[in-house]
Amino acid sequence: MSPLMGRPSLEGPHLTGRALLLLVALLLAAAPTSQLLAGASWLVLTLTGAAPVILGGIVLRHLISRTALVPLLQLGLILVLMLVVETAQGLAPWSDGPIAVLASQPEVLRLGVRELASGLPPLVLGAPGTVIIVVLVALLALLLDLLYLDLGWHTPTALLLMGTVLVPALQQPSGGAWWQVAAPVAAGAAVLAVRTVHGDPRYLEGDRRPQAGPVPAPGRTLGAAVLCVALVAAGAPVLGAALPQLVPPRIALNVDVLNRWKDPDTPQLGPVMIDDDVSVRRSLLEQSDTEVLRYTTTAEDPSYLRLRTLNRFDGETFHAGDEEESNLASSFSDARDDGRAVSGGTGDLEETDVQVMSLGGDRLPMPENVREVSSPTPALARALTLRPVDGEAALEFVPEGLTGQQYTVLSEPRSSTPEQLRAVTPAAASAPFDSGYTDRAEVPQVAADLAEQLVQDAGAENGFDAAVAFQDYFRSAFAYSLTVNTPPGEDPLESFLEDRIGYCEQFASTFALMMTAQGYPTRVVIGFTAGDADGDERTVSARNAHAWPEVWFGPEHGWVQFEPTPAAANNGVRTPEVTDLSASEEDVETPETTSDTPTADEESASSEEGTTEEQSSASTEEDEAAEPGPSPQTVQRIEWGTVSVLGLGALLAAAAAAVVLVIRRRRIRHREERWAALGGGAGERGAGAGADGEPPEEGGGGGSGASGDASAAALETERLRRAAGELAWSELTHELEVRATAIRWLGLTGAWGRPPTRLAMDPALPPHRAVEQLLDRIAEGTPEVTAEDRAAAARLADAYTAAAYAAPLPAAARTTGHDGARATPAGTAARDDAETAPAEERLQHPLRHDADRIVGLIRTAR
Repeated sequence: MSPLMGRPSLEGPHLTGRALLLLVALLLAAAPTSQLLAGASWLVLTLTGAAPVILGGIVLRHLISRTALVPLLQLGLILVLMLVVETAQGLAPWSDGPIAVLASQPEVLRLGVRELASGLPPLVLGAPGTVIIVVLVALLALLLDLLYLDLGWHTPTALLLMGTVLVPALQQPSGGAWWQVAAPVAAGAAVLAVRTVHGDPRYLEGDRRPQAGPVPAPGRTLGAAVLCVALVAAGAPVLGAALPQLVPPRIALNVDVLNRWKDPDTPQLGPVMIDDDVSVRRSLLEQSDTEVLRYTTTAEDPSYLRLRTLNRFDGETFHAGDEEESNLASSFSDARDDGRAVSGGTGDLEETDVQVMSLGGDRLPMPENVREVSSPTPALARALTLRPVDGEAALEFVPEGLTGQQYTVLSEPRSSTPEQLRAVTPAAASAPFDSGYTDRAEVPQVAADLAEQLVQDAGAENGFDAAVAFQDYFRSAFAYSLTVNTPPGEDPLESFLEDRIGYCEQFASTFALMMTAQGYPTRVVIGFTAGDADGDERTVSARNAHAWPEVWFGPEHGWVQFEPTPAAANNGVRTPEVTDLSASEEDVETPETTSDTPTADEESASSEEGTTEEQSSASTEEDEAAEPGPSPQTVQRIEWGTVSVLGLGALLAAAAAAVVLVIRRRRIRHREERWAALGGGAGERGAGAGADGEPPEEGGGGGSGASGDASAAALETERLRRAAGELAWSELTHELEVRATAIRWLGLTGAWGRPPTRLAMDPALPPHRAVEQLLDRIAEGTPEVTAEDRAAAARLADAYTAAAYAAPLPAAARTTGHDGARATPAGTAARDDAETAPAEERLQHPLRHDADRIVGLIRTAR
């Protein structure tokens, strides 16, 4: 029995049919993961993980009467499946016994999670990652099997299957093919449809849900469903274009910007990873000063360290091709493992000893022109494979991981001279075009036109001089920035060439396209610069991540490095030695070809810029165009951005000022209303009150009627005086609180020069002493406290003391006139007259002026 639904369990063909349907639905729902996993691994791994669980569940349900035990036994099947996959992948050390296999599980789990967390889609899984994916799929299959076959929860099962369309959303926000969305929807629809067409009446018995059974009018239901689908399909394109669109981000959300927002004390989430492709629209991975590796070398001028070689351009991105398809002849720059120098000498090899500190991926950093690689770790030596043409050191799998690994590289220094490279013609260097490298026809026209123009301006007659001209152009006429972004709707390459500002892979990619347009195959390399000296060692950090181009000059010379990225990158970039030699040779030849001896300044300028005599005689317009700095368009964008920010700030300031003004006016109006309620006849001194506002003494001449009226007026006057004293005292207290808050908040910003005097009235003191102490504190500062100020403060203290501590006044008596009408006290009548009078004509209580005087002292006190 189903434990929650209270009905018979599935049996016979109904059980088998639904289980097979679930397996097919799970395979369909896995379609979106094809964006994350390379090749057909998404289908193979899903089938490997789901089939044993679901098919095993069918067999177990036929053999075991207590279905509650089936999920537990399926968990056992998952454990067996995990061990089988580990054995097939070479991760289970059975030769050491079962205990060793169990002890290796935490390490396999750790490596698998790290591989998945640090990989970039589409991911080529290694052995640990394969195990993790299979186990995750098996656990998901077990959950769906329980929900669908045992509990009969069709809707949750369908929603989980359709929800897989969201799996690659964070990794591939641009979306995938239509079938990657249609397949999960079809899987969920199949599960939902089954609950209405189930043929076993015993299974439906007791299920009172309206959807659990045949549809009353299947024709109309099907027609309505088809109509709804057609309306959605037809209306989505129209409504989608009409609905408001998201505004494109104004900030380049690349890695270096995000790292600036991140807490600098937060540790890195894992080893440093370098992308295996380069796009002209995004920067290389740039992290904090995480140390990637340390090394010692016998080379006087250590080379860059290669990770990946990218030789194909798809219109936007350089990516790695398949080395197996390459038919290039063996060249000087090939990576070799024979330990011999190509030039014939054996004592000229340079030795580099490397220790990995924090690095992930399937490549080891290598210097150029590798001749031998060795490692004291047998696992690393077995896993390492040199790729001759690419110069890469590929890794299969290292059980211990890369961190802490050591290896030694023998490399050969380059011996090619500028004259030898100038002698290489495009025809002699065209072999890579036949091996799948980017061809001249694939170069965007804007890059080809710029290359032709620079070649003409420099008078370059060979590929080497053209490469030097391109290198000098980028290093002198462009600015460097990691946060520059392409404006919406513009071509990245055109925007880069127009704005003249970018990051290293933009320089490398554009240089490669321009040299390819000149007939010289060029590829892009990503890796690290040579790092910084630290005693006898050199240290390489994540900030040394870099991209640079290499130009093919035939088998004799191989791939030659150039550096178009400006020195402002500040990550260890430097001009290649061969181009420095070129500049030196031209400086030596200059006196022989000219009659005038150049000055020291001219020699320095020629050496640093690498220019020829023809370049120095270019027009003024060309010199201005070659000056460093951003283009006028970039300057205009910055200016408009500054104006926009200032305008927005002005609007916000105006809005804040308006809010403050409105609040102040409301407070003033409310204060006037509170004081006006106390005004009227009571505000006139002497109208039944003494000159100091005290009530007149009882007695004296007058009839009993006059005496009664005078007594009532005196009581009303005293009542108003006490109310005015309480109101004035509360205003003084509130003003002191506002002053203290302003001093505290503005003190945090440093807006005060010397902090103002802190003022307060001690509530533990009698009102007279508290206000006198306040005035003494104010008198220590800039405003002068006069005798009138102290007299006003004394009147306020008297009124508040009477209100707070004097005996309560009797209730106001009302008298009846001769006509029988009830008469009100004179003070009350005067107050009613004051409340109905216009604001500018209302009489104010005398204590109002005293309160204004003390409040003014508090506000101006320094």
